[in-house]
Amino acid sequence: MPLQRILPCRLLVVALLLGLFSACNKRHAADNPVLAKAYVRGDRVVAEQSAAQFFEARVLSVDGDRLRLQALGGNDSLNAVAGDVYRLPPAPRELTVNMLAICGRGEAWLPCRLTKISAGTLQAHSASGEQFELPRDRVLVPSAFTELNLKRYFARSESEQAFAQAAARAGEPRLEPGWHPSLRERLVVKLGAQWFTGYVQALDGDTADVSLFSASQRAATVPVSALSAEPPSSFVNELRRGDFVLLRPESPAQPWPRMQVRALNDSELKLADAAGTLKSATVRDIIPLRP
Repeated sequence: MPLQRILPCRLLVVALLLGLFSACNKRHAADNPVLAKAYVRGDRVVAEQSAAQFFEARVLSVDGDRLRLQALGGNDSLNAVAGDVYRLPPAPRELTVNMLAICGRGEAWLPCRLTKISAGTLQAHSASGEQFELPRDRVLVPSAFTELNLKRYFARSESEQAFAQAAARAGEPRLEPGWHPSLRERLVVKLGAQWFTGYVQALDGDTADVSLFSASQRAATVPVSALSAEPPSSFVNELRRGDFVLLRPESPAQPWPRMQVRALNDSELKLADAAGTLKSATVRDIIPLRP
């Protein structure tokens, strides 16, 4: 083939390859996310200090993706990674009902779930179920990592609320057959919704004057029905997995917590608190609650 015909063909192939390479480069560039604007000193932000725990701050200094922050209303400075920080005011983002978000209430920022979307004001509820309203500029859309933390936070909160409701339905300590409080007897006393260790100082018909180990209250007059004998209980042999009991606290000044039986044998019980933390106990440390 003459050289004059070979050169144009080669030039055509080179041109086609260059065009293809240029097109691929443009497509690759279009696929790259747009880099967020860098933070500078003085920027207002919300940072995730730990899983689902947030605080508002100002940027003091920037070193790459590391930020030095000063918490709002405080003098202490903290370090944060740019990926754990949200700029204020937030950029407009699409919001949907039931989405998890970070909501600003006063100076606090907390996990929330959006329940109603409107033009100006939104409605949301906290993990405890409290309903509230807030403007759009007080809602932050979480990153994928933070959203996972929020899901875990809500799941844990819902589990703890279910535990508390079941523990409340379990009732109060079972009354020992034939038991009556006596003077100077060490027993368990109900104050409000909690039970504390105390002593009987005086008895007057249906009421009793008691001395308490409680750190917040040292004496009280209560109905006799608010008194219960200390362990061991005669009802321990009737306990089943899933039942609730009062557990002797580590310090007499602390309330007796409600715990759920997860496993039991002749000498030991495995109890769980609202967070699912397990603890071992003997029958001499628990008071069964009425079913």
